[in-house]
Amino acid sequence: MDGPLASASTGVMNSLLTNLSAMVEGEYGLLGAMKSDIVFLRDELSSMNALLEKLATAERLDLQVKVWRDNIRELSYDIEDCIDVFVHNLSHGGAKEGFLNKIIDKIKRLWSGYQIASQIQDLKARVVEESERRSRYKYDGGSASIVGKVEIDPRLPALYVEAEKLVGMGGPMQEVMGWLMKEDSTQELRVVSIVGFGGLGKTTLANQVYNRIKGQFDCTAFVPVSRSPVMKKILLVLLAELGSKTNTSHDDERQLINELRAYLQDKRHSDVAKSCCSSYEGYTHNIQPLSDQDSSMLFYNRVFQGQQFCPPHLQEVSLKIIQKCRGMPLAINTIASLLANKSDAIDQWEQVRDSMVSGINSELVRDILLLSYYDLPYHLQSCFLYLSIFPEDCKIQKEKLIWRWIAEGFITDAMGQTLEQTGDNYFNDLINRSLIEPIDLAYDGTARACRIHDMVLDLIISLCAEQNFVTIIEGQTYKCSANKIRRVSLLSRFLENDVLQEIMNKCSQVRSLIRFHVVNKEAPQLPVFHCLRVLVLRCTCGLGNQHIKHIGSSMQLKYLEIGCPSITELPERIGDLQYLQTLDIHGSKIEKLPATIGSLKNLVRLLVDFNIELPDEIGNLQALRILSHAYSYDSVKFVEELRRLTNLRSLHIKLHDSNEFGDHGGMPKYQEALGSSLSVLGKHGLQSLQIDSNYCSSSAYRLMDLLCCNAAFLRKLCNQSYLTKLPQRIQSLVNLAHFDIRLTCIKQEDLCILGAIPSLLFAMLTSLEAPAERLSIGRHQFCYLKEFVFRSYGEGGLRMVTEQEAMPDLRRLHLDFRAKETESKVGFEFSFVHVKELEHLRVTIDCYMATRTRVEAAEAAIRNTITNHPGHPILQIERTREYSKPEDEDTREMVLRDCTTYNEIQQEHSRKRKCCEGQLPY
Repeated sequence: MDGPLASASTGVMNSLLTNLSAMVEGEYGLLGAMKSDIVFLRDELSSMNALLEKLATAERLDLQVKVWRDNIRELSYDIEDCIDVFVHNLSHGGAKEGFLNKIIDKIKRLWSGYQIASQIQDLKARVVEESERRSRYKYDGGSASIVGKVEIDPRLPALYVEAEKLVGMGGPMQEVMGWLMKEDSTQELRVVSIVGFGGLGKTTLANQVYNRIKGQFDCTAFVPVSRSPVMKKILLVLLAELGSKTNTSHDDERQLINELRAYLQDKRHSDVAKSCCSSYEGYTHNIQPLSDQDSSMLFYNRVFQGQQFCPPHLQEVSLKIIQKCRGMPLAINTIASLLANKSDAIDQWEQVRDSMVSGINSELVRDILLLSYYDLPYHLQSCFLYLSIFPEDCKIQKEKLIWRWIAEGFITDAMGQTLEQTGDNYFNDLINRSLIEPIDLAYDGTARACRIHDMVLDLIISLCAEQNFVTIIEGQTYKCSANKIRRVSLLSRFLENDVLQEIMNKCSQVRSLIRFHVVNKEAPQLPVFHCLRVLVLRCTCGLGNQHIKHIGSSMQLKYLEIGCPSITELPERIGDLQYLQTLDIHGSKIEKLPATIGSLKNLVRLLVDFNIELPDEIGNLQALRILSHAYSYDSVKFVEELRRLTNLRSLHIKLHDSNEFGDHGGMPKYQEALGSSLSVLGKHGLQSLQIDSNYCSSSAYRLMDLLCCNAAFLRKLCNQSYLTKLPQRIQSLVNLAHFDIRLTCIKQEDLCILGAIPSLLFAMLTSLEAPAERLSIGRHQFCYLKEFVFRSYGEGGLRMVTEQEAMPDLRRLHLDFRAKETESKVGFEFSFVHVKELEHLRVTIDCYMATRTRVEAAEAAIRNTITNHPGHPILQIERTREYSKPEDEDTREMVLRDCTTYNEIQQEHSRKRKCCEGQLPY
């Protein structure tokens, strides 16, 4: 089939037609009459599907046509559900042994056959009825498709992070910053409220101000609050953003508040916590729509690739479009993104202008968003509407989203591309259309996640309700709908068990079940899901092992995610899920995977926590492409089995050390098996390898050297083993873009080797000891590097400079070092004036046991190099382990605790150095 297997507009028509053809041509033992009925359904529905695809992109439909479309879509679901149950029953036939069991099984299959025949007759009658109704309507429309690889529009990151301050944000940003940072004698807590209707850019303005001034404060946090805030969630995010390491596992909000205040009490300004309870000075900033000039600038930047030039024949129509946006950035971005994907033919621009309803405030934005929705190809409409399952202000991880799209059948096959690559194109296309906001941008400009504007979320929720695409359950009650539940997202924090049971009763044929915050003490039993494709159980306290014991009966399940702390084991029948592609059990308390996991022949992604014991049968998972956190396993047998996973593209593994083998001589066998397996995986296309270990010996170096010869496809390599030096042959990894390595002590020659890796975009270099020499980054080194992180854990200073034409593309630089002076008298010297593209410098200074003069000297050296930089990059300096009041009892306890930790770290460092030098066995 050319289209997606499932979509919001056509239901599961494509998948259904595929299944009907399989029933006709396969060996299902269909009786003559039943086979004839199946052929009729296939042929009749095929012609209906063609019309559904044309209706998908129509903005306004006649009411009768809309009813017909909805009826056919629901009919497709019902027919596929019927077939799924039939195939499920047949797949279990003949499984039992013994004469009596075979007789019973035969009777059940015959009875099932009669039931399916009766159901097919009923469904056939419904198809005939809808076919006759269709003959009374005539409609034709266009359809759209996308081909090739879709990249994220390079203008978008600048649009969300940088450009908006140049189109109307500059003045308001300076005004708010001036109010927050003004100096007076009161030093009271200041609060600024930014008000205005949706789409004016309130969050953008607040975020711009935050990023500009956060470096001047000891601790900062940026926490979005939804319209239905959960106080516990807000407090937990605040503690995490502020960097607190306190226990946040409890549920008591008062205790979380106490921990938050206690943490703030120890900050450099000791009056922060007190000021939270005092009166404060407030200021309200009423955000205004953009001026005509700023509106035009934002619009033309988006449509014409950052240029202000508009073709003469489009000037008049473009001004009309801009005027209708009424100065709202969200409206301008959305409509401009729509036009950026069209040609410069004036008729297309006039059609957009005429489709825009001239209104005010949020209604205008909704009209424009709806226009953009109908401009989407129908396969993208489904992917877009699916975003409604996520809570408001949720950070949506791209990888998880794409694999749910795949499981739902929303992704179409594209020539020369995997389904994941096609899904990545879909994701980028939605970004380019400004329908989702890219966040967590990587060093290569790609977005690892996205968020949805609240007005966009409102729109897709209403569309989902209209099309019965997703059922969203919020609040404390559930209004029963006449429609069958196809997909359900439970966002309520608590539902009465009888209400939850009513929902579960209607979910027997559900395709997606997403549970986020249901905290019932004892949730009702989950039904047997014959038609389920996606099951996500997160943050659900009321579920236990008994609730998922029938999960093996969900024969169509492709995506299973369990993050419930109350679930401790998977059922043995997990191996029955023959279509399962993703098994993600992060956040659960599952301790061991059953051996039957080896039966999952279509499993592509296995995501576990570090404490989960993996079985030796891992080698049977021939389709596996991603294996995360392989920490707990039988040493030799497991790594021997790894070599069978020739489709593996991403591996995160912890290496075992000699302590786990005792005196039985198993370590050499383990190292040999490990090296052999990694070599095989490398030759077959391994692209990402993360190694966690306590290794600090020559074997770690040999392993790295082995990878240099046998893993030419590697794009990401992270090795937590400490090496004495970098292998010279690391430069042969010509595809390596992401490199994270640890050395006992970085030397100039290591830096030269690292800088010569041809394709490196991101580098993180960690040194156990402070460099004893001045580090110089030479000309034509790190030619394509975008981000560089350098961390030094040893005592002493840091001297790092760059020569001309070094790091020509570097955008972000992060330095982390200790300031404590040593006998070597290593000082501070920094020079990045030649790194012309540098945009952001972040420096973390460990102040423990360092004098104030020493710390200030380090800061002065950093500030001086930024002052002299022609691009004036953003500077962020953070101090850690700095104690301003040693006489305070709490501070003395903290210092004592850090002293103990410091001594332990020093002992560990000494042990690792001796291991690397061969003085101690590891």
